[in-house]
Amino acid sequence: SPRLWPEVNLARRCAPQLASALLGTDAYQELLFPGGSMEMTLPVYEDAVVSRFYNDCLVAAVDSIVACLPDGRLLSVVEIGAGTGGTASSVLPRLQGVCLQYMFTDVSETFLNQAQRRFAEYAGFMRFEL
Repeated sequence: SPRLWPEVNLARRCAPQLASALLGTDAYQELLFPGGSMEMTLPVYEDAVVSRFYNDCLVAAVDSIVACLPDGRLLSVVEIGAGTGGTASSVLPRLQGVCLQYMFTDVSETFLNQAQRRFAEYAGFMRFEL
C-alpha cells in the first residue's frame, strides 16, 4: 500500500545497518537523519498511517478545546519531545489566533533550529526550548 511507504523507505535505509547501530559502531542518528536531514523521517511522523491517525485525533481534541474557550481566553501549549515537528505541523494551524504560547521542546538543537525555520509563520506565539 502506498500509505506504508514512509515506513518501508525508512526500514530499507536502516535495516542493513541495524546491528552496527545497536553495537554503537555506526551512529543511529546518521541512519535516521543523514547529514542532519529529516527527509527520511519526517514522512514517518506526518504521513504514515499510524502517525496520521494519532495526529488527526490530536487535532480533533484541540478543536474541541478551542471550541470551549471563553471569549478572550488564550491557550498555552507545551509539546515535549517535539522532534521533527510532525505533531506541531498538524495542530499549529488550528491554534493560530487562540494560542498565547506554543513551546516546542526537544533535546536536539538541530531539531529546534530546523523547527524555527519550518514554523516561521507561527513565530508570533512559538518558543523553542532545549
